[in-house]
Amino acid sequence: MVVLKPQSDFGNAPPPQTPYSIISNLPGWDLLRNFRDGDMSPMARVVNIYPRFGPTQFAGKLGQEVAKKLGYEGKGCMVYLNPIMFPYTAGHVKNSHRNEAAIDPSNLTFKCVDVAGHRVYAVIFEPQHTKALMLSWGNPGLGLSIRIAEHLLSNIDTLVEVPFDDYKNAPKPTFTPAGPAHQLLRERVNKFIHRASINPELVKSKPDDVYLYPSGMAGIYHTTNLIQQYRPGTNIILGIVFHNTQHHLLEESPNGFKHFGKVDKKGLDDMETWLEGETREGRKVSFVIVEFPGNPTLESTDLPRLKKLSEKHGFVLIVDDTIAGFANVDVLAHSDIVLTSLTKSFNGRADVLGGSVILNPLSPHYSELSSRFAETHNNELFAGDAEMLLANSHDFLQRTRRLNRNAEAMATFLHNTIGRDDSPVVRVQYPSLLADKSNYDRFLRRSTVELPNPGYGCLLNVEFESVATARAFYDRCGFYSSPHLGGHVTIMLAYNMMMFGKKPEEKEEFRGYNALEESIRISAGLEDVEDLVDTLKDALDAAIEVKRKATPNGTS
Repeated sequence: MVVLKPQSDFGNAPPPQTPYSIISNLPGWDLLRNFRDGDMSPMARVVNIYPRFGPTQFAGKLGQEVAKKLGYEGKGCMVYLNPIMFPYTAGHVKNSHRNEAAIDPSNLTFKCVDVAGHRVYAVIFEPQHTKALMLSWGNPGLGLSIRIAEHLLSNIDTLVEVPFDDYKNAPKPTFTPAGPAHQLLRERVNKFIHRASINPELVKSKPDDVYLYPSGMAGIYHTTNLIQQYRPGTNIILGIVFHNTQHHLLEESPNGFKHFGKVDKKGLDDMETWLEGETREGRKVSFVIVEFPGNPTLESTDLPRLKKLSEKHGFVLIVDDTIAGFANVDVLAHSDIVLTSLTKSFNGRADVLGGSVILNPLSPHYSELSSRFAETHNNELFAGDAEMLLANSHDFLQRTRRLNRNAEAMATFLHNTIGRDDSPVVRVQYPSLLADKSNYDRFLRRSTVELPNPGYGCLLNVEFESVATARAFYDRCGFYSSPHLGGHVTIMLAYNMMMFGKKPEEKEEFRGYNALEESIRISAGLEDVEDLVDTLKDALDAAIEVKRKATPNGTS
């Protein structure tokens, strides 16, 4: 019996650890809960962390150097390639969602510098205001990557300040040059979209229909902003989506925001009834975004019905296929836009961020969207990051095969414990085990030699009978405790507790959407499947012991 254990110290990435690693080692349920509630003290010991949490590694060092050279040594500094981040940050810090951390934009200093042929936009602030700015780095996903920051740091002596008077009219950007890897990456993504498609006649995308971004969230940010300009109206989230997507649209929906949390028949019925009412009143919906399947509920909606609703009511349908991965599912024909975080299983090495947006040429919105994307898209994906995404994704199908196998094996093992007198597991959320499995299955790609059995992806969520048993499992389990999914090692996160557990009303709302606090999200890695199951058994023993001693309903 092999029980896996993290092979790195607290706050450090698993091997092979590099400055670009985005997985961390943050063990302990209580540590995550305290972090959720505002205790940032452990961050001082963190070496590697998901880069959208804040400027890390070279990105943090570049901000410090820029601030120092401009006479603001010791201040906080976030650096970007896109001047849109000046007005965005100014609005973000005073937004009511910042609560007690909100500040007036007059507390910010906006500066522009040229470094090594790149125009960089710096937002400088007092360190005590960091909390007001954290999500301005994370939600749009436009902060400088670790690699481009490393490049600019090595040329910091070329820094020249570019004067300007008004942050709302900052100097024009240079962005960053695209290299050969960008075109090759677009071609590879498009090739995977066409590979083993269910009906090749319905998949007509070309490499020019693939747009690349420095992160998945950057793709969402730019895409939703563009659609709002094209078709002003209410923005809709269907189901549970990635928390940054939720935060972004909650705050950046000038014509209204609506969330339908359930993706089952009743959820679609409710949305259809609401849409009919809006249409009668002459009010438009801009877009609907849905994850297929959802994160972390792993539920799959009825995409054909949703597509018909989009055609009837005229909204743009955005499908985020990150969790399943476009190696497994073929959803372009039933969407207007497919969004993917290339950071996850496509890259697979947890060492670079990236995102793609694919336009469907058969969409009724294609002509308008295509021209708007072509006119407004600027390259913000650093050449070194594009090269890494290209290099790492060469074995995407082989890794997908293993991730599918490992996740399904873990899900099946845990599912088979349900009903035992001693088992604290009450449900396993994984597409093959849920009532809406048929909604997922109809989009599985055809079998090929490279991927004989397209599957259900790397992610599962395990629900326990109580917070106490979930905590015992989490504290014992030998997987890396970290944000991220689709990497080379198996990781876990008390995702619902961390993301939806702070506010009582939000916790209760999301319970109604099957996102329970007493659950643990697990992302399969590439380890031996027997070792993964043995590690689960070991953690389950700890939870079983707590169940024997505890009251039926543990509390956090």
